[in-house]
Amino acid sequence: MIVLSLLAVLSVPPDSARAPAAHDTVVMLPEVRVQGTRPAKDAHEKLPTAFTSDLPMGMTGHALETIAEVLRQAPGVRILQYGGLGAFSTVSLRGAPAGQVSVFLDGVPLTSAAHGVINLSDLPAAAVERIEVYRDLSPLALGAATPGGAIQLVTLAARPRLEARVARGSFDTWDGRATAGFARGPARGVLHLGYQGSDGDFRYYDDNGTPLTTGDDEISTRVNNRFDAASALGSLALTPARGLTVTARQALYRKAQGVPGLGAVPAYDASLDYLRSLSQLEVARTARGWTPDARLSAALQRENTQARDLTGRLGLGRHDTDDHFASDQLIASLEWPARARMLSLAGSGSLRTERAELHDAADGHPDPPVSERTSRGASLALELRPLRDRVVLRVARRWDRIEDRLRSVSSLGRLQATDVVRETEAPQLGARVAIARGLELKSNWSRAERPPDFMELFGNQGSVLGNPALRPEHGETWDAGARWSAATAAGLSGTAEWSHFESDTRDIILYAKNSQSSVRAQNVSRGVIRGEELSLAAGTPWGLAASAAVTLLKARDRGPIRAYYGKRLPQRPEQQATARLEYRRRRIGLGGDLDYLGDDYLDPYNTKRVASRTLVGAWASLATRAERMRFTVEAKNLGNRSITDVGGYPLPGRSFFLSCETQLTQH
Repeated sequence: MIVLSLLAVLSVPPDSARAPAAHDTVVMLPEVRVQGTRPAKDAHEKLPTAFTSDLPMGMTGHALETIAEVLRQAPGVRILQYGGLGAFSTVSLRGAPAGQVSVFLDGVPLTSAAHGVINLSDLPAAAVERIEVYRDLSPLALGAATPGGAIQLVTLAARPRLEARVARGSFDTWDGRATAGFARGPARGVLHLGYQGSDGDFRYYDDNGTPLTTGDDEISTRVNNRFDAASALGSLALTPARGLTVTARQALYRKAQGVPGLGAVPAYDASLDYLRSLSQLEVARTARGWTPDARLSAALQRENTQARDLTGRLGLGRHDTDDHFASDQLIASLEWPARARMLSLAGSGSLRTERAELHDAADGHPDPPVSERTSRGASLALELRPLRDRVVLRVARRWDRIEDRLRSVSSLGRLQATDVVRETEAPQLGARVAIARGLELKSNWSRAERPPDFMELFGNQGSVLGNPALRPEHGETWDAGARWSAATAAGLSGTAEWSHFESDTRDIILYAKNSQSSVRAQNVSRGVIRGEELSLAAGTPWGLAASAAVTLLKARDRGPIRAYYGKRLPQRPEQQATARLEYRRRRIGLGGDLDYLGDDYLDPYNTKRVASRTLVGAWASLATRAERMRFTVEAKNLGNRSITDVGGYPLPGRSFFLSCETQLTQH
């Protein structure tokens, strides 16, 4: 019904012309052409009661900027890195595991049945303009909600521009990008090309796999850590009639890399090739009169992953894979904006199909047939504003029906077929009250589920065994807090935000040891997390600005295993803080940042402890007289700390980068 209603709305002529009567006087005026684009909603506007962050890319001042570095600025965000630049890395929000955080690219979910956990290093950082972070809640129109919140990457907007950037740094690292955009009459477009690569041959402290014995420790050099990544983005938007926009977008990303493995047990010849294509077509019509905002979006996503480890150095057996994944999606949405700023209503419907075709020439097992997942979803959201924007009450719910048709091959070569139907619901409640002088109070409650992904359900025919009987992970969360912001006529500004959050997640899926050489996914745990978030920001008219974010977390195991009950959930440090101080005035820029991470544990029994760490970085930039070109020098990890983020995977020590950026846009 939503799709039919949407098509009916889109077919309404944007302007109803009234035929003039015979006695009307028609005065012909010269044409007035106004060019511009309606600003897109940011995270705060999409979810006005939620605790969100809008993070612009390219504003840190760094010579080499990554998505992980930008995400770290938001409270509640924890990045887990399995190595340096280009290595596997994941994101956690408010202590939720990475598999419970949904990741979207321009409204298209990258989290899928094939990829329950998104690798941040496989995202096109150069093509991203800003990042939206939704802590706990997520916009239900984007897709199925997960207990851990959501992150959306918004790619470059189509506007007039001509700019280029190149960076060079330690470990033979190169980063280059070029962007051209135009706006002519009803058409706007952008074309972007990007490249990033590095040898990654940094030196690190190697304990030789014996952390309790120091006699065999040494300084080693990371091997087989080279990567090359290229991205391309093309977007064209047409406005054939007033209020009607048709947008086509094509994104490509390719990455080839070595997989070095653990620092103590390097893999000298393992490799990974990754290719993703994302095609989008969107038709949108803005609200006029009593007709709603209407949007119809279609997306086709194709991925190919080739992993090669013929010696089994990664500990997962011998593999030579050539896996193909496909995802097709259709989303229709309608939104009636608030009339007299009192009531707004939004609804959406979605259909998504996913396919996984797996091939492994080296594992000794026959390839399984194609596995499929079909998801049908609908959402409804209502916002009530009884006192204009001073009070906002929000209630929303999403329904999803997920049909799995799994095909796998057992270790004995027998075909196994599993057909499962799951139905999930995700309700949300929220409230925001504006008190006075820029102070507002917020509170939210939500419940969401995460269905198992393909790896958890049918394994990889190697060392990971599937479990078709897995139950979805269930999470219930709530938060409450306050936000204050103010600005003076003299140019001083400040923002402060505090929130308390709690979550209770049941049926957590973990990989438990099944035999000497295999693990099996099981619903074995329950986690209870409580925490506090605080973020501060201040700006001055003299170019001096400062910001800080602090997260205090208490995550405990409340599962049925007595040995783990009451222990700290692993890979969830209880203290985390970031701080930035910068000065930007005319042609000069100076800045420094600090990243603190408290102690942590790698295992559920809390025996493998990771010490706390503090990383410090600094940068300086200088622009030419016309400010058409800017040079930036940056130092990361100034203290040359030898650290590992996840046990056994070293991170780089001190490193330096130099960049040159030029703006050629004519104004």
